[in-house]
Amino acid sequence: MMRISLTSSHRAPLVLPARSKGMDTGGGPCLVYLARAANDPDLVRAFAENLRRLPAGTDYELVLAMKGFSAVEAERQLRDLADVNPAGIIFADEGLDLGVYFGVAAQLQRERYCFLNSYGAPLVEGWLEKLDAALKLPGVGMVGATGSWASIPSWLAYSRHLPSAYRGLLPEPRVARQLRLAIELEHAGTDKRAAADALRTRLRALRELPDQITHLQRFPAHHLRTNAFMITHDLLQRLRLHVVHSKTDAYLLESGRNSLTRQVQRLGLATVVVDRAGAVYDHEYWDRSQTLWQGDQEGLLVADNQTLAYERGGAERRRFLSAYAWGQR
Repeated sequence: MMRISLTSSHRAPLVLPARSKGMDTGGGPCLVYLARAANDPDLVRAFAENLRRLPAGTDYELVLAMKGFSAVEAERQLRDLADVNPAGIIFADEGLDLGVYFGVAAQLQRERYCFLNSYGAPLVEGWLEKLDAALKLPGVGMVGATGSWASIPSWLAYSRHLPSAYRGLLPEPRVARQLRLAIELEHAGTDKRAAADALRTRLRALRELPDQITHLQRFPAHHLRTNAFMITHDLLQRLRLHVVHSKTDAYLLESGRNSLTRQVQRLGLATVVVDRAGAVYDHEYWDRSQTLWQGDQEGLLVADNQTLAYERGGAERRRFLSAYAWGQR
């Protein structure tokens, strides 16, 4: 196991090394799962149980990106999961998911990766093979289990009674803010620290509002969600990346004007969503995939806490989330 530090200056450029030939192990993708020491340990156990219960449909190399673990804790975790044969890389408990993923890619230099966040939960057999097959299609550069058109600056404008594409589609701003806060607190659960973090994030958003309006896209902000996505090392190495310290850093790379999705598209490559049947949808048709906040999410291939918030929500929450992601569609 090896510790990697990504502690350069705020939003400093991050250059991934070119892939060294001959470093791959087998022909399958490198499956990178983010395990956070601060999370409920049941999340990792549930992910491992999903791997046992739902065959991925293809060979893969499993790597746990172990954020905030001590060496002793990491070794214990890997022993507990020995039957699914994971390797582990330890990271400091700083920054956010994308920065950890870039660190894994810089260290391992595999041919292609499937990145799953801590809440990633495959739902059907052959889930990884479906994503991998889509990535191998001619002209495809990046593949995700879900995508969205949601826009943070359009939301911030709407919630403050300013002109926005969401006008007439979302509930009255006070109600919309309450619905969103309820989801954030639900994600925090009984963890008082997480609940306090959710509130601090809302206050920080006010301070970062000018930056977000300037650098993030207004609706429709097409972006593959980074909770579960695939990309090759060679393509990742061609993109302009930066160190991820804050939520705004992560938002810029996920849904900014120069997001991963937008950069891949500017290279003339497609960014597609894959549903549980293996059908592929380009960005203009993501809403038809029924994977995120539409219908009963019948097409969903890999679930996470955001899709669960919709699944468990009543009609008012579902209407809000669906309009937030897809507007009139």
